[in-house]
Amino acid sequence: MPDQSHTLKERWHAQMKQLGWKPGDTEIAGILSAYSEPHRRYHGLSHLIYIFDRLDGLHDTLTEPARVWMAAWYHDILYDTHRKDNEARSADRASAELPGLGADPGLVGRVDALIRATASHQDGGRDNDDALFLDVDYSILGAPEDIYDRYAEGVREEYGWAPGLLYRQGRRAFLKDAQAAERTFLTDQFETELGDKARANMRHEFLALGGKL
Repeated sequence: MPDQSHTLKERWHAQMKQLGWKPGDTEIAGILSAYSEPHRRYHGLSHLIYIFDRLDGLHDTLTEPARVWMAAWYHDILYDTHRKDNEARSADRASAELPGLGADPGLVGRVDALIRATASHQDGGRDNDDALFLDVDYSILGAPEDIYDRYAEGVREEYGWAPGLLYRQGRRAFLKDAQAAERTFLTDQFETELGDKARANMRHEFLALGGKL
């Protein structure tokens, strides 16, 4: 069975060929190296594979696949849990590399904006393509309990430097805000499919972290 890096590299090259862009060997090597960093317990190669697997099922509904694909590759390329500007820095990295692959300025700007939108998923993007990508990235919240629990454990490990109380306060704040939203997902498709499960998962984690409803 091919390893994750090989599977993702094949996907990258297939996309480059489909788009008529340069092979981008240096760029994909940098992407795979970034997502293989040892501190990543959730935001790693498996996260990329998960996102592309979900996007495969949505391909016919996307009007600009290139935007969504490139946002997927670059949205977490810079991920340091000590910082609060990872999305902005990741967007900057995408904007610096995409022109050399063959992306026109308009596409580069749309990818940049979509990556920045991942800093606050529920604020949404500019159109349905943006909304679908943001929902895919957020869809782990509506996963079956065992998968959600592994996700939550992975995030905790990524913040292993944070004392328990500090982490619980920060995580509870995120979960409380997410649960308070009128809906969890931007698109009706994801809200119908995963909304109730996502809220149940977040409620369970919130209570396990000592939160009070």
